[in-house]
Amino acid sequence: MNDPFITGFLKTLRILKDYLSVIVIGGGWAPFIYYRYLLGDKAHEPIHTRDIDFMVQAQVPIIGSKTVDQLLVEAGFYAIFKSRDIPPIIHYEGNIDGLDVEIEFLTEQTGSSPDLVLKVQNGLHAEALRFISIVIENVIEVTIDDSVSVGDLSSLKVKVPTPSAYIFHKGLVFTRRRDREKRAKDLYYIFDIITGYSRIKLDIMDDFQDLSQKYPAWYQTFIKNLSLYFESINSKGVLWVTEQRPSSDFPGLNKDQFRNFVFATFGEFIKGLRVNL
Repeated sequence: MNDPFITGFLKTLRILKDYLSVIVIGGGWAPFIYYRYLLGDKAHEPIHTRDIDFMVQAQVPIIGSKTVDQLLVEAGFYAIFKSRDIPPIIHYEGNIDGLDVEIEFLTEQTGSSPDLVLKVQNGLHAEALRFISIVIENVIEVTIDDSVSVGDLSSLKVKVPTPSAYIFHKGLVFTRRRDREKRAKDLYYIFDIITGYSRIKLDIMDDFQDLSQKYPAWYQTFIKNLSLYFESINSKGVLWVTEQRPSSDFPGLNKDQFRNFVFATFGEFIKGLRVNL
């Protein structure tokens, strides 16, 4: 575990251990958990960011004697106001053993004129976004078994979206992002999962059958989004995934070979998704 951001992430989980039963870990850290703890592959380190996304319901119960806000503040985090809304968007920023860590809480946006931010617990604000319900409602529990540098984590259980729900969510939100790099990262996360999870690939595709029935309108939008961005070898999606490739991924393929591989991979994936329509 040479990446200092991984140590910071794991130590953050220790701080919030009392609330891990009501938090779903998302963003770039979900694939990290899939590889490291679901598949047991600790050699592969998928791309991730220093910020940590936690998904929660619209109401988070108080567990134990302290709120989430109190635990984070006592651990040295500061609540940073990111908007002028009432209530405002708040991120928690802090330093863990010399490493800067940023935490954001997200929840589902509902209604025709929803609030941008919801107060989900005393002192805790979560930004409300569309499609978050997908990753909150479809989860798996994974045991953290690291102890190096962060103390004993063997008893910690965390919740992450099922790999299929994670892909589904990313395929819906990437078109809404203004930042090109974030769009590209979302697509690379999808690519990384559908190429690296051969042991559970059939389970992932079976799960999509259930998702297509639970969220039929969103499922059609999901397929439409991917089809639009991967309709040809020169499509934006192929270019963006190619740009995001870490040097350690598929080292045997040159750039042109990798582009063809990306195009073929998404083509096959989209074809499998259409079976459920």
